[in-house]
Amino acid sequence: MGLKITLKPFERIEVGPVTLINGWIEPSTFSIEGTAPVLRQANFMPDDRADTTLRQVYLCLQKLYLCRDGITTDSYHDKAQQLLEEMPAAAETIRKAGAAIADGRIYAALKAYRELLDATETNKAWSAAADEPAPIQHGTVRTAPSVEFVRDRRRYRRDSASSSASVAATAASLA
Repeated sequence: MGLKITLKPFERIEVGPVTLINGWIEPSTFSIEGTAPVLRQANFMPDDRADTTLRQVYLCLQKLYLCRDGITTDSYHDKAQQLLEEMPAAAETIRKAGAAIADGRIYAALKAYRELLDATETNKAWSAAADEPAPIQHGTVRTAPSVEFVRDRRRYRRDSASSSASVAATAASLA
């Protein structure tokens, strides 16, 4: 049985090196078969938001979890050592995350850092907000999705059903 996940309209999910975006105005349900690392948009940190050492450690661990940009555990340990020098209160989190990484449980380490981020930062905008539409990239141009051109399929089906009934009634009256 695969992982069944429901995405809100224009929500994104990271599945290994791939990004899935729900491009519809209604929630969509996906089933992910196999063993790929999965990270929801609410837990994903974009590169441009890693402006503190703690966020840089989280970003490094996120890339390690998603197998992106050739990040290794050595680069994580370097960043974690830098964090320990700047923030000695993070020693317990670094120890727990290090033990989890040694056991091969990178998501557990990511979760420990996420809890530290939530506890220490007053600005909770470190992750991509769930209500923030996912940008669509066409080559080098990034644009926000446009909702006004998407047709509501339930209304469309209802209108087409009533119009086909009226066409049938008109055809019957002519015969």
